[in-house]
Amino acid sequence: MSVGENQVEAVWPFDVGIVGTGIVGAHQLTREAEEVIRRCRQTFVIDSGYGLPDYLRTLCPHVTELGVYYEPGKDRVPTYRRMAAEVVAAAVAEPPVCLATYGHPWIYCYPTTLIKRAAPLLGLHVEVFPGVSSLDTLLVDLGMDIALDGIQMYEATDLLLRRRPLQTDVACVIWQPTVVGDPGYHVGPYEEEQFLPLQAYLCDLYPADHEAVLVTTKTFPLARSVVRHTRIGDLAAELARAPQVATLYIPPLEPRPVEDLALLETMLAGESKAAASPPASDAIPA
Repeated sequence: MSVGENQVEAVWPFDVGIVGTGIVGAHQLTREAEEVIRRCRQTFVIDSGYGLPDYLRTLCPHVTELGVYYEPGKDRVPTYRRMAAEVVAAAVAEPPVCLATYGHPWIYCYPTTLIKRAAPLLGLHVEVFPGVSSLDTLLVDLGMDIALDGIQMYEATDLLLRRRPLQTDVACVIWQPTVVGDPGYHVGPYEEEQFLPLQAYLCDLYPADHEAVLVTTKTFPLARSVVRHTRIGDLAAELARAPQVATLYIPPLEPRPVEDLALLETMLAGESKAAASPPASDAIPA
């Protein structure tokens, strides 16, 4: 073992390393993720992105694809449990191992949660490393900065189940609207009726003619993301036609007015004072 490998062993003494692979195949795999994969005896991957499995085999000779466990029409949760169980079993037998998962491992990746829950019971140490997430690429596709008004995010089915309140003066991201109300792994299009409850709920909060955006982020390096503008009142029809990986973005109706006028005046006074003061380099020495 080289000195570099010894250093990695000391810094990352994990039995299971979980990394995000990004959204665009191997193109968004970070150097940190690559280093984790290199030091593992086996890598499990939940991502069939362009060229990714083959590239991972250049970093780790033993790569197992877990996407084959998805079964059309079957509930996804037992599938995630099977994936997590295989990773944990390998870590018990011969650590360290890696789980390389699509996007970011803490954004809609239930196997990460299952592995973290099981690890203490088996004496395993798990480290999770970030990846380029669907939120990162969504902001690029929309060309927006969330600093101005903030942002609120919900999963579509959870939004309906819990009747989550939405602040219409804040930008809203709704994840997985194209599979709303379906816990299974679905292949093929849905009927428009599948999306009517989501449309009705949003129409209670926004005008029917309020514009929303359906974003399908590119997953191939030379492709382009698809950004489709629609009205809230037409959402069900649009979702029935959209790819099943689309995300819904709803811009705010109007900005919230300033309430703390004293703070605003203090900030404006500070800006005026700073503008009136000459730069230090222009000061005339005494």
